[in-house]
Amino acid sequence: MSFQETKIFHKAIKHWWATKKVTKSKRLQGGTRDANLHGKAMDGFGLAIYDFLIGLNVAPAHIFAGNHLARAPSILPSYFRPSKNWDLLVLANSRFHPGEKDNSDPVLYAAIEFKSQDKSIGNNQNNRLEESIGNAVDFWTTYAHSGFDRQQPRPWLGYLFVGKYDPETDEKSVKIKQPHFEAMPPFRVGGSETKAVYAGPSYAERYKIFLRQCVASRLYDAGAFLVTDESISEKVINHRISVPEFGPANFLRSLKAQILAHYPDAKIKRGSLASKI
Repeated sequence: MSFQETKIFHKAIKHWWATKKVTKSKRLQGGTRDANLHGKAMDGFGLAIYDFLIGLNVAPAHIFAGNHLARAPSILPSYFRPSKNWDLLVLANSRFHPGEKDNSDPVLYAAIEFKSQDKSIGNNQNNRLEESIGNAVDFWTTYAHSGFDRQQPRPWLGYLFVGKYDPETDEKSVKIKQPHFEAMPPFRVGGSETKAVYAGPSYAERYKIFLRQCVASRLYDAGAFLVTDESISEKVINHRISVPEFGPANFLRSLKAQILAHYPDAKIKRGSLASKI
């Protein structure tokens, strides 16, 4: 892990921690409204990726990152429900929010889902993974049924996760129950085939397996897995990249390849982050 790579989302992680502290403070003061509204904690990541896309000459009018209340929300149609609000879209020729020079049919280049967890990384992990898998399945089913109008270019789908996780628990095993069939291979350990309950991979390792399986299955085209904790929240390096293949650089390289391959006016601007990774 290079120092440069930890700089990519340094400000985003700093903002993430700041929103958590504001939320905690408001709760202690007896506030009834959660300060961590949709998108607020992850705004720093949206801004970082926005700047990255600008460095690839993507028009600002083609980058959407607003929730349902925004003037131009980042909402896409869904197959199993009316719509889904993604965290960031790269989309040209929007039907109702076109850019100044847009004069054709909509083209979806990329969509990104942000996930955040400020409690134990294992808290409700299965529910979070099920939601993320379901969102991806819904996205690709919608695509297969021409919900995004055209089949080419194939849109790029990214998944970025940031969570609070103490380093000493990285390798702490978590029990797996297999009362009827063996767990799938990635979750097995030596001797587990003879036990109904055994100590399996840690919660952090489960997230890594989830991302590997999702990318291999093409549910997501790329994933980023970032972890942080209070002991490093104020430091120059304020997060850890425990799996380089799912670090910020590889995540953005994959997005960069998509934009350069398909976005008509794409080019790498000199001095931009896109020119450095």
